[in-house]
Amino acid sequence: MDETSDDPFAPLIGVHEDFVDKLTELEATLDEMMATRETREGNEIILDEAVRFFAEELMPHLRLEDEAVLPTLENAIGRYGTLVTVVMYEHEEIRRGVAKFDEAREDLRRDPNSWPVIQELNRHGIFLVQFLWDHFRKENTSLFPTARKVLSADAIRKITEQISAP
Repeated sequence: MDETSDDPFAPLIGVHEDFVDKLTELEATLDEMMATRETREGNEIILDEAVRFFAEELMPHLRLEDEAVLPTLENAIGRYGTLVTVVMYEHEEIRRGVAKFDEAREDLRRDPNSWPVIQELNRHGIFLVQFLWDHFRKENTSLFPTARKVLSADAIRKITEQISAP
């Protein structure tokens, strides 16, 4: 099965692609701040958009995967020592990283041109960018292909319904 509309995971893969674009923009903003050692108005806008994106798009996406994909796959292949455990761990690591980024963003709001605060925000932001890129790649190239291979048609149908629900 390829990544067409017949693929039950196509909506998740499409979201991953959209998210990578947003992460690329965040990375460029962080790079600029590191190069200039200051926070410009345009940087503030992108940082605030990143905070919004993490809260309103990324966290619900992780929840959807946690609720729709992982339990069904766990029933088929087990949890411990499988991709299910890896992805569950990574989702928790992403949540921790987002909390640290949000905290660093608040610190920068209080002191917009503090070099140590810019460095701290960069550290958490770049970690998230790189970790999420790797995480999405892992899901797209390992988790979803495994699910396609081992899940029954009924299990795939249930996942598709959950992913497609408003």
